[in-house]
Amino acid sequence: MIGLARQVVNGPKAGVATVSSHGSTLRCVDDAGVEFVIRQARPSDAGAVGDILAELARSEDFILLSPEEIGADVVRRAEDLARMEKNSVRWHVAIVEQAGGIVGMLDLRAVPLKKCDHVMELGLGLVAEATDRGIGTQLILYALARARDLGYRKVRLFVIACNDRARHVYRKVGFEETGRFIDEVRVGDGIEDLIVMEKPLQ
Repeated sequence: MIGLARQVVNGPKAGVATVSSHGSTLRCVDDAGVEFVIRQARPSDAGAVGDILAELARSEDFILLSPEEIGADVVRRAEDLARMEKNSVRWHVAIVEQAGGIVGMLDLRAVPLKKCDHVMELGLGLVAEATDRGIGTQLILYALARARDLGYRKVRLFVIACNDRARHVYRKVGFEETGRFIDEVRVGDGIEDLIVMEKPLQ
C-alpha cells in the first residue's frame, strides 16, 4: 500500500489532506478538518451500501440506475461483496466512513473482455452532505492508485452530461472526455448525453 499512500498525497489535495494508509484502509482529513476513512467494503456493509445507492438514484443526474433497480435484497448484496473479497484483483468496492456513518462508495472493476482486461471501470458517489469537501477527489485518487498498483493501464467512467460538479472533479484529477452517447439518459422531462471519460495510468 505504499504506492497508494504516495499517489494520494501527491494529488490535488496535497497540503490540505492528511493521509496515512494501513492495509486497505486510508485515513484522510477533509477540507473542513474532519477525518474520514476509505476502506474496502465488507459483506456486513451491504445494508449501508444499498442505502447510499438508493439515495444517489433519487437524484436523477448522479447514477444511471433508478431507485427501483437498486433493490433491497441485503442478503444478495452481502453475497456479492463476499465474492468481491475473493476476487479483489478484478473487482474492488470501497466505502467512505465519516462521523460514524458511511457517506460514500466506489465500485472499481475490470472490463470483462480478454482483449480489454487492462482497463478498469469506475463508479462512485457521495451523499449530499459529504460533497464539496475534497472527499470525492481523494476517493478518485484512491481508485486510480488501486488500479495502478494492480497493473491496469487505464481507468474509464461514465458521467451524465448535466452533472457538472462530477465532471469538474474528474477533469481536475486528469480524466479527459473521449466520447459521448448522444441523448442516452432520461433525466426528468429531458434526455441527456452520457459522457465517457478516461485516464491512462502508464
